[in-house]
Amino acid sequence: MQLLNRSRRFHSSDILPLFVLVTLGIQGLLLVMTLLNTARINHLAHRPVPSLVQLVDGHSISTEAVDPSQRTPEVIQQFVKTAMGLMFTWNSQGQTTAPAAASAPADQGVPVNHGRITTASWQASFALKEDFRTAFLDQVAAITPPGIFSGSAQSVLNIETISTPKALEAGYWQVDMVANLLIFDPTHPQGLAIPFKRVFEKSVRG
Repeated sequence: MQLLNRSRRFHSSDILPLFVLVTLGIQGLLLVMTLLNTARINHLAHRPVPSLVQLVDGHSISTEAVDPSQRTPEVIQQFVKTAMGLMFTWNSQGQTTAPAAASAPADQGVPVNHGRITTASWQASFALKEDFRTAFLDQVAAITPPGIFSGSAQSVLNIETISTPKALEAGYWQVDMVANLLIFDPTHPQGLAIPFKRVFEKSVRG
């Protein structure tokens, strides 16, 4: 009986070191996981706080801070599309909506150095640099049909392609646009297409 009891005590004491080693291994694993979790939390804590912007339709989109001299390609392309669309979409009521067009007075235009342009073209021209704007408006006046101001003609700019903006330097991009200027008048009721190709240099100031 004494030998059996000693054997049992020896067996129990032999398991204790193994139990201690397993416990230390688990504690070490937990320590590593805790350190990794702490590092991730620290990384998240130092990230810029995401911002949400609510759109007119009620949807919200996330935004992030960027350098003031940077613009996304989509923003630059949309700017060129909108500005040129306003510049070369002509009718006697300017930008008046269709239901009110019948009662709206005809657009008398704005005089420039060599001719006259529509009010919409004049308004859109402020998107251009001042040292380029005057000469460009003279070109616009040269292709503006006189019938635009009497209501017998109208036009629309049909844009085919706008290239991906090419960075020239910090804050400046080059964009190529291929379009057709469609002029509708009694002589060309189906529309007279005038090829329109331009290279624009866009800066963050417009």
